[in-house]
Amino acid sequence: MEEATQAFVFFWLAGLFVVSGTMIGFFSKVHWQRRSGMLLLVLGLLSLMATPWTLSFSPSSAFGHLLGSLVGPAVLLGVGFYLITFSGNVPVGRLSKGDRTIGVVMVMFGVLWLEAMHWWILTPMYPGEVNRYWLIFWPTMLLGTLAMATGAFAVVNLVGDGREREQRLMLLVACFSSLLLLLGAMLDGPNVAREQFANEVLLASADIFGAMVGAAFSILLFAIVLAIYEAQQPAPKRLDPPTASQLEQASQIIADNLGGENEDE
Repeated sequence: MEEATQAFVFFWLAGLFVVSGTMIGFFSKVHWQRRSGMLLLVLGLLSLMATPWTLSFSPSSAFGHLLGSLVGPAVLLGVGFYLITFSGNVPVGRLSKGDRTIGVVMVMFGVLWLEAMHWWILTPMYPGEVNRYWLIFWPTMLLGTLAMATGAFAVVNLVGDGREREQRLMLLVACFSSLLLLLGAMLDGPNVAREQFANEVLLASADIFGAMVGAAFSILLFAIVLAIYEAQQPAPKRLDPPTASQLEQASQIIADNLGGENEDE
């Protein structure tokens, strides 16, 4: 098989499986379609994670290597947040307090695992150097977490009263993310120098800022198009005023229902 064909089958087609499988698996209302979508998602992820062996000649295999490196902490964080969420204040299917404790422990281990990938020997190395996608992923994840936690802290009170606990949690997450960013920019890791990390943080900041500006312009453009469309629509037809006979009929009905004696008497 030619290299271009291998890259198409094991990387690009696998990526298409992941995207389409995610959309079908999570948004379809038909049971067998959801199962098929999840199967496509799993096959696509396995194919992408196998690219260090199937596409060892391609630089894109570093992306598959990063996915494989993130499986462990992603499972811990995903299952942990699930246990924490559904052991809280949910109307049905509430889990026990023991499950909540297990979830907290899993989240802590997941975060420590990610930290060890920067500050210890678990840094993804491929091939023979720090995975370039890891250098993009880690600062972007920290900045994204900081931005989402800060935004949630600002708007959490808008969705209900008595949200001080959630606000404190979001503030804690934002401060923790900021601390990790500062430590990475000030201290050298075993495999990532502080100058390199700081440079990646600046690039990630530009990416996130560009995404936010693009999203804001998209919303603004949608609002403008909607306003123009509504302005071009004809005014709704006004009903004719009621006639004297209709007013008399209405007054008679009101008098029959409100002015008479109680039917039980």
